[in-house]
Amino acid sequence: MALDIVLAPMALEPKTFNVGEKIRVTVSFKYVVGVNTTVKLLAGPYYTNIFGKHLVSPCVGQADIELPASSTPADGTGTVDFILIAKSLGGIDNGTYGLRVWIEDTSAVAEQDNVIIVSGNTVSGDMFSSMLPMVMMLMMVGMIVPLTKQMGEGAEEE
Repeated sequence: MALDIVLAPMALEPKTFNVGEKIRVTVSFKYVVGVNTTVKLLAGPYYTNIFGKHLVSPCVGQADIELPASSTPADGTGTVDFILIAKSLGGIDNGTYGLRVWIEDTSAVAEQDNVIIVSGNTVSGDMFSSMLPMVMMLMMVGMIVPLTKQMGEGAEEE
């Protein structure tokens, strides 16, 4: 079975989203396929660093799209939703991300850098690290007080 799909290029404006929000992506494409086929449309955020592009896997969404057989290039559309899962749940951090849309097991891929601006992650780690010195001090006092009591009791016996 030969499947030929070409995704239309994206021309999106940057937009800000909060973690927990659902993002809906609708794509249009041209395809040619000999028999009725179901394909998987996937979309999700990615970031780029010195090691290349990295998909934020927990946030990737997928949807099945039915493609009726067509021997000449036919217009297809598909919609896929994905959720911006909070960093504390293993998801996405605050920042600016690109959007990648692709059809599984094909060469059909469309990407656009810097279009998803994520905010709304709370910084819960800072609260713990700011309390750590106080907790350590309480633990040390808790260990020292019994020792001083024992030393005091030993002195009274002499």
